This record gives sequence, structure tokens and C-alpha cells, in this order.
Amino acid sequence: MSGTFVDLIATNFDSQQWVDFDTADGRKAYTLTGVALTTFKGGETGEGWLRQDLMFDVAIPDLPQGKGLKLVHWAPFVTLNAIANDQLANNAGWAVDGFEVESPQQVMRSVRIRCKLAVRDIDGFILRVGYSIALLGSLEDMPHI
Repeated sequence: MSGTFVDLIATNFDSQQWVDFDTADGRKAYTLTGVALTTFKGGETGEGWLRQDLMFDVAIPDLPQGKGLKLVHWAPFVTLNAIANDQLANNAGWAVDGFEVESPQQVMRSVRIRCKLAVRDIDGFILRVGYSIALLGSLEDMPHI
């Protein structure tokens, strides 16, 4: 089962960590990790998978003022971190079906992640997703927005 929905947006973050370093070829590398909080409830019948996109922005720390990151390589990873079920779980399921960096050519203060969530259970919930994002790029002047 699938439908048309307004995208879910993460409501908060927990346990955000990061590390950055300069590479030998003068690029900047980041690893961003953490947990995005959301609430995504399964469908009305529980007979099929209910799918919806979750979008969230992860801040890129320590970028110099007026600079952005022109990405050369990026590797997002999103996985289930917390699920719930209010009653019986008969043929239930929870999944992250895919994930990607949106507009990876240039990122400024944050990187936007879109992941595809799926729940198969009338009273099943996805409550948190964990993420790990690797970014490699060069610092470039960005227009003021």
C-alpha cells in the first residue's frame, strides 16, 4: 500500500557527533552521525506497506563564514533506531527502503537527507532513525542567501 503524503520531517535530533579533517589533496572530509526523531505510523488496514519519505537537514559544523562544500564524494546511511507497536504485531514490518543526499553539488550550512520509510502494521511506528553521512569536497565561496 502506498499513498501520496506530505514529506515527514525530523522533529529533533539526539546524539549528534561529527569529525572533520583536511585531506592530503586539500579537500575537506566530514563524518556526521546521530539520531533523527520522527513519528511515522503504519496504515489504516495493516495489510500492506505504507511508505513515506522522511527529510532532514544535518548541520555541517566548522564551515568558514561564507563558504560551502562542493561535494566530490558522499555516502549517506540511514537505518532504524527505534520502533514501537501498540498492540499485536501480526505480520508486521518496519524498514528504511532507501536514502540519498539531496542536491549534493553544493551544500552550505547543512546537508539534506531524504530516506524512504516503510511500516506494515496498523499500530506500528517508526520513532527514530540513525544516520551516518560521509562527505568529501572542497571549500568554495557561496552566494549569500
